[in-house]
Amino acid sequence: MIASFLAAMPIQVPPPPLVTSALNVGIDAFATVRAAVAAGIADARASFELALRAPGDDWGFLVLAGVEPLLDALERLRPRVDEMEWLEHVGAIDGPTRRRLIESRFTCDVDAAPEGSVVFPGEAVLTVEGPYWQAQMVAGMVQAAISDATAVATRFARLSLASHGVLLVEDGAATAHRLGGTPLLARAAHVGGARATTSAVAARRYSIPVATFEPARFDLAVDDPDRALRAWLTAAPPGSAVRVEPSRAAGTLRRLAAAVRDRKRASGASWDERHVTVELPSGDRAGLARMAVTAFEDAGLDPPRIVVSGDVDERLVLSLRADGVPLHGFVVRADGVPGTRHLARYELVAIEKGGAWSPRMRAGEDGASSSEPGRKLLVRFSDDAGHPVADVAHGSGERLLRAQGGRYVDRLTGLTVKLDAATGAPLRVAALRAGKRATQQEPPSSLRDRARAAVQALAEKHRRIGSPARYPIGLSPQLAALRTELLEDGDDR
Repeated sequence: MIASFLAAMPIQVPPPPLVTSALNVGIDAFATVRAAVAAGIADARASFELALRAPGDDWGFLVLAGVEPLLDALERLRPRVDEMEWLEHVGAIDGPTRRRLIESRFTCDVDAAPEGSVVFPGEAVLTVEGPYWQAQMVAGMVQAAISDATAVATRFARLSLASHGVLLVEDGAATAHRLGGTPLLARAAHVGGARATTSAVAARRYSIPVATFEPARFDLAVDDPDRALRAWLTAAPPGSAVRVEPSRAAGTLRRLAAAVRDRKRASGASWDERHVTVELPSGDRAGLARMAVTAFEDAGLDPPRIVVSGDVDERLVLSLRADGVPLHGFVVRADGVPGTRHLARYELVAIEKGGAWSPRMRAGEDGASSSEPGRKLLVRFSDDAGHPVADVAHGSGERLLRAQGGRYVDRLTGLTVKLDAATGAPLRVAALRAGKRATQQEPPSSLRDRARAAVQALAEKHRRIGSPARYPIGLSPQLAALRTELLEDGDDR
């Protein structure tokens, strides 16, 4: 149905997805390295965890994204001599710290839930473990890579649910944030469910199909609406969208139907209505869509393919689908996902002291807002049908709870809950070992398939768009007891 709207891209060997300048981590990170050396903890082995929050109450689940680009950046992280000399010049580091940075490579271990996995707010989806100065230095890089990508992937997964799987096109990555755009946002959108992108860089790099849209007010430059329309239809790739502004909708649709009819007559069976898409960027999309269908039918044509762009969110998608509007897809901006500032939190949970691991915890206003101390294993428990039923953090070295009948402490309520599951398996897997990849890189298309399957595996109450049921996240009794003990001490440890 949508083949003519998408142009498949040939497989390419992807160039590096992230600029690997060490200065990308932030200047404060280097001052922290110097401070850690002065405090005598720089080389102590430390364990950090990354947890995510939900941008809003209706976001019951998250689709983890950004892991593969992050691993690539960490593996290739190499401070350059000129960068370190500049940092010393501005006073961020001293001579010994500069030598440490230049002579070392990234040697931390990274464990993470596989990209495309469904994860939940509050749980640690990624860990970084290694020399304190390295694990702390990359904090900003880790947070930025996972936070933005996960927000985008989750938004598109939610839109896919709301639209019942119709075409989603990513827009905005080509112009987001910086000159040259941000192709990683388009990649994340594809993982979450977008089938095409308007970003040429992302399309070539990640083999994502492309979609083409007429620029706003192209007719002003041509100064003849009919000539502008016919020029666009002639020059643009098959399936390219014609923009229909609400204020000029009747005239545009009438001219478009006539142009399509003429083109079809001239080309014969080799050209039909599917070579054109109508884009509705604003206004009464339901009324405009029906107007487009009528205009084409009056010209003796089949109904056109119609996509909605502009201020597209889950509510608009649900509303248009409920009204039975004849739509083929939605065009959604990948940048500017609301409520995603400070989505990720990167916490120190343990550090070596006297030859042994010493747990650390940040005390919040209550137990739910506090971090979870100690090195941990995160286990997902599922029922016989493979539906996740609870994620439980266990202390490192603990025996796993029994899937049937084991008891854990709910992280939010503090109540003890009995497990009713069939199986349990670690959620995080080895991603880097001593700074080198421990798993084979996967293409975004495979990650997209994983995300779609993972979302569908959720119980309906956990994946619904509005007022989802809270997914159970818990701690083993031993881990809960450790957290209570540290909280009662009253200080961050």
